[in-house]
Amino acid sequence: MTSNIPRLQDRSPLDLQLDPQNPRFATSERGKSQTETLRLLIDRFNLEELAESILSSGYLTFDSLVGFPSDANASKIVIAEGNRRVATLKLLLDPDLAKDHKQHAKWTDFASRLSPDQRQRISQVSVEVFGNRDDHDLSAYIGFRHVTGVLKWPAYEKAGFISALVEDHNWDFKRVARRLGSRANHMERHHVAYTIVRQAHDQDVPGSTRMESRFGVLLRALNSPGIKRFLAVEYTGAPQRNPVQADEDRFRQFVEWTFGTDELEPVISDSRQLSKWGQILESPTAIRYLRNDEDPSFDRAWQKSGGEAQSVGDSMHTAAYKLEEVVALVSEHTTNEDVLEGARRCARFMSQILDHFPDVRARYFGDD
Repeated sequence: MTSNIPRLQDRSPLDLQLDPQNPRFATSERGKSQTETLRLLIDRFNLEELAESILSSGYLTFDSLVGFPSDANASKIVIAEGNRRVATLKLLLDPDLAKDHKQHAKWTDFASRLSPDQRQRISQVSVEVFGNRDDHDLSAYIGFRHVTGVLKWPAYEKAGFISALVEDHNWDFKRVARRLGSRANHMERHHVAYTIVRQAHDQDVPGSTRMESRFGVLLRALNSPGIKRFLAVEYTGAPQRNPVQADEDRFRQFVEWTFGTDELEPVISDSRQLSKWGQILESPTAIRYLRNDEDPSFDRAWQKSGGEAQSVGDSMHTAAYKLEEVVALVSEHTTNEDVLEGARRCARFMSQILDHFPDVRARYFGDD
């Protein structure tokens, strides 16, 4: 649709509607009533901290409130940007909006601390009103602030917003990237990861909620070629409803092993293990171990994938590089006790290593 220049309107916070489709909400939390949406904001978004700030410093208007007319009633404005602020102002003006909430007494106390002047100042607020929720400029404004700008949302919320632009507005990844000041492949990675979480929820995969809460780990995991092959995930450049093409058993096992479930702890204990995890998931021997052991360990799976040999080789090459650096210098320090002790240790360990490589010993040291 053709975008409209936003109109500035002064409204009472009590007349403004909170956005039940807020991208910061989980999919299961969206589409609720105004009462339930306010309760969710109270429970999850630390409105008390903002109330204290308003009481001590006043309501600051550095960042605009942004909204659009409600589909149900065009005279009502739904807040697209500033839901936390509007919810706080509503509760300060009418703490009974939280009368069924455990924090009702706290909000009643906050409201009693408002001076008449403060109450007057927050009784009307300015809102930039766009033509509708689908206004392209509105989407770009919010996306730039929270996806690539200074007030970034957590990764899952950013991905949800990107996916909404792709699915609800039919924007391709290049267009999303241009409007949000990013790269098309970066937008696609977020979309694919977000739809993988949704696919897991749709298929009732155990651990899908844990995967959602550790969305950043999923994003990094999908950088691993081994993990993408295990899940049969490809980046096609086009939106995907179900990116995981592997069978449901593999999908369930990936979520269980990587993120855990209510009954089982994950095999991975640190996101720094993800690069090795990709190699493990490409090893039939390691997969067999993970599937059949009642309490599989990451280290054991890594060994069975051939990772132990790789680690030994990497350590030996690192040691060789260090020795190469000192070969040209050591002749100048042969009487130094630290250098001498270092030479003894190197000789002792190298002798033990060469016991396992007689051909190497014979080649460099003769048949002694």
